[in-house]
Amino acid sequence: MNFYAYSSDGSTIIRSINNTFLGYEYNRKFSQEEINIIWENIKKHKRFTTIMVFVLFIILLYGVIFPNYYYLNEQNWYYVSFLLLIVVFSLYQGITYFNTKWFEKRLKSKFGNYKKNIFPLTDSIDDKYYNLFKIELTKAFALIIIIVMCFCIGSPFKIAMNCLQKDKFDDVIKITTIGSKIFPIAPEWYALRGYSKFRMQDYRGAIKDFDKAYRLGPDEYNVMNFDNKIFVKYYIKDYISALKDFDYEIEHASDEYEKDSFLWDKAQFLYNIQHYEAALKIYNELLIKSEKDRIFLLQNRLYFERAQVYKSLGKDELAKQDLENAEALSIEDSLKNPIPKPILLLKDM
Repeated sequence: MNFYAYSSDGSTIIRSINNTFLGYEYNRKFSQEEINIIWENIKKHKRFTTIMVFVLFIILLYGVIFPNYYYLNEQNWYYVSFLLLIVVFSLYQGITYFNTKWFEKRLKSKFGNYKKNIFPLTDSIDDKYYNLFKIELTKAFALIIIIVMCFCIGSPFKIAMNCLQKDKFDDVIKITTIGSKIFPIAPEWYALRGYSKFRMQDYRGAIKDFDKAYRLGPDEYNVMNFDNKIFVKYYIKDYISALKDFDYEIEHASDEYEKDSFLWDKAQFLYNIQHYEAALKIYNELLIKSEKDRIFLLQNRLYFERAQVYKSLGKDELAKQDLENAEALSIEDSLKNPIPKPILLLKDM
């Protein structure tokens, strides 16, 4: 650590805290006590710079990036990256400029006026301050090691899953709430919290969290989050709201395949709440569509499910005909299960 130098003419040059080539020259030799004071000021200013950079980074992250995540994601990545780099660079330069001026003002107030000069390159190092610098560096590395060790123990998601396995739902809600504040665009926080809230009988809270997790998608659990929201509404018999959710997704589907998938799920839901006529209408529509799409709309399964609807309506002959149609299409045993009821799902994160 070389932050000061004595010249042969008896002057003292103090190195700038942000510009390694800039020095502040005083035409006298500083005492050890004065050097100690400067060292303490340097530490304070360096820590202040670090804290300010961190705070502004958090503001940038939560004030700009997170609220506009989807908008930024839709833009060309190189434009967004270039713009963010300019913002980060400008903020950093502003902080260092302010901090440098503050440091210069403190030098003047304590030691009088100085003359700006080039800080001389030298191989001589003050062992005392070099050792103090190593202590400061060790503290920083120790903090990093502690953080790494915390992550080695397990990710927050794994810790939350372990709490779930032990039925510690209050702890899961606390962990996921903190996590959602730190990284609010991760759907896992809301999915795990929604599951825990359901187990704690906070059904409206569970619906809200599952919906939040679903809206933050798509990810591999996106469909699960939507199905879980529908299950909770089915469980509390809020059928009207659940059907509105299906209608919204059907209307805003990205393509015909997604639309048909939601239509099929809605038909199954209508069957489970005993709205058989409404379910039959959708099955009729899907079977017509299946003539053109035999990959996503399995005709044999659709016939098998419509047969269950006909049977519930007391139309046994039509049910029998659909079962024969399903068998003619070589329906496998795995497709002969009854129309599934909504269930609550939880997969490993």
